[in-house]
Amino acid sequence: MAFKTIGSLDPHGGPVVRKAIVANSVTITEEDSVKASSGFVALGTAGALVLGHVESIVTYDGVGVEDNGAGGDFVGTYTTASDNQTNAKVSVLVNVSKLYTYSVDPDDTIGTTTGSDLLGYHTDLADEDNTDESTATTGTAQYFIWGVDPMDSGNQEVSIYESQVFGV
Repeated sequence: MAFKTIGSLDPHGGPVVRKAIVANSVTITEEDSVKASSGFVALGTAGALVLGHVESIVTYDGVGVEDNGAGGDFVGTYTTASDNQTNAKVSVLVNVSKLYTYSVDPDDTIGTTTGSDLLGYHTDLADEDNTDESTATTGTAQYFIWGVDPMDSGNQEVSIYESQVFGV
């Protein structure tokens, strides 16, 4: 399961959204954790600062895509061409806010590692759509853990902690 937006910690504001071109040859899905890499959006990786989460996938002009980049219908995932950065320029709208909370499925059973289910711990990504359950720490990591998602006991509730935009 991928990240799923729960809500905002700011009662007055919405997401902080920026449009950016997706790197070449990337399969990207709405809600994926992403980073900025060489001027383009790439999938989030363990230990890298987090740019944000994909709100939507759009054309360079900001219109929603109709296909999946591989000849099929668009159903939340898009594969960019090998020349996307210079030709089609398919882009994403990225929520860069540190004030949003997400439900995410760790790559192992939550609570296996001390703190992976507890308020105040931090965790890194396993990949763009899962946290690494074994990286739970009281030190710093990419995401702050709020505890177990009350709507899904197998998921963590997290917020971006190590941000490319807003720092730590």
